[in-house]
Amino acid sequence: MSCCKYLESTDEILIGDSEVGKTSLLKKYIQNEFCENLLNTIGIDFQVKYLNINNKKIKLQIWDTAGEERYRIVAKTYFNSSDGFIIVYDITKRDTFTNINNWIEQINDTAPNYSKSIIFGNKNDLNNMREVEIKEGKELAKKYKFKFYETSAKDGINISEGFESIVKEIIGDLESVKSGRKVTKRLKDKRIEPKAKEPCC
Repeated sequence: MSCCKYLESTDEILIGDSEVGKTSLLKKYIQNEFCENLLNTIGIDFQVKYLNINNKKIKLQIWDTAGEERYRIVAKTYFNSSDGFIIVYDITKRDTFTNINNWIEQINDTAPNYSKSIIFGNKNDLNNMREVEIKEGKELAKKYKFKFYETSAKDGINISEGFESIVKEIIGDLESVKSGRKVTKRLKDKRIEPKAKEPCC
């Protein structure tokens, strides 16, 4: 198998109310681990994962933001450079679902016009405590023309599929720019860097 020739970089940011499971989702995706009692994120944290999509090596940097009100100004400073937004709510807490509209307003106010978004309804392993039906999540995502996944950080349901679906959208956008089919601000903002000192795929 030959080495990948290029390294493309994308930045995604996890947003949503406090305690919806953003850190648990990220930990499950990156480390395949689940912890019942994770401490709340303070400010912002990040993890990196390397993917191989369409024979391209992708460096995926995921920012994990604190959902508490006092940290939101810090998190919002990262919005204007993010390629993708993963908006998370807790299916057992209706208010976290209702607040999705507020998070989308913040994205629309701040994020680049080329960014992509996706909605995760997390904790579907707690179906007996459900306050938000899956139909409602799908309808909200359809309203904004976003993809939607119900996920479980505990059981690993739809996590890789969800994270990687938005990466594919972002990469598809980049390929459109390079082929001349689409011209966006992304052409200036995102560069394809020659592979240097990276291991073969």
